Amino acid sequence: MAEPMGEKYDAYAKKTDAPMAALALIFLVVWSSRIIFFASLPGGVRATMLTVQGVIWAIFLTDLIIRTVISKKSWRYLWTHPIDVVAVLVPAARPLKVLTAFTQATAFATAAGRMKTMQAVVLSVVLLLWIGSVAVLAAERPLADSAINTFGDALWWAFVTVTTVGYGDFAPISVEGRIIAVLMMLIGIALIGVVTASVAAWFVALTSGGDDEEEEAREVTRHDELMARVAELEAKIDRLAGSPEAPAERAGPERQ
Repeated sequence: MAEPMGEKYDAYAKKTDAPMAALALIFLVVWSSRIIFFASLPGGVRATMLTVQGVIWAIFLTDLIIRTVISKKSWRYLWTHPIDVVAVLVPAARPLKVLTAFTQATAFATAAGRMKTMQAVVLSVVLLLWIGSVAVLAAERPLADSAINTFGDALWWAFVTVTTVGYGDFAPISVEGRIIAVLMMLIGIALIGVVTASVAAWFVALTSGGDDEEEEAREVTRHDELMARVAELEAKIDRLAGSPEAPAERAGPERQ
């Protein structure tokens, strides 16, 4: 269960999540176009694209600072929300926030959770392939000895890297390209693990003979009971903290 961030954070996130996702898409299109069509773009157009990228980057940095300040976690927010931090470094990666679907308790427990997880996996793979392809092309194309010189080469390399096949026909030779390759391999392995877990959970549900609707209803009931218990405990703590008799009772045995 996710830790609450506070009313201010929730209100801010509700207002800004959609606009930030739209800005991330704009950044992805501008960044990709500038790199893929670099040779055919006039200098003025490339400069304008860089300006747009800079403005969007500044907006994402401001957004991260605001979320960090108004969240209950304070600066721990940066550690517990790595995708938001990555979005500042690479704003095009912000749509990867769909990966948070994996952290929910019902990710594999219910049919709806498994469907949402699979949708998140598919979108994540598409974004990962696209971002990795463009990034490695930007790193490798300026090098004379590199075999990755076109977007098609970069996309093929991204496919074989994410799936950890690694044919070796295309391989990055720059430091930046190899760092990108390592990150893509690690994320690819993680996504394969999620797919395996989702399929296993589906088979378990299928062989158990249980009804998905009943299973989901039980999960919702357990969640409601847990939340009610937490609220009850919080109320007891508040009563004890606000009771003037509590200190006296604790001090009583010490005076004896």
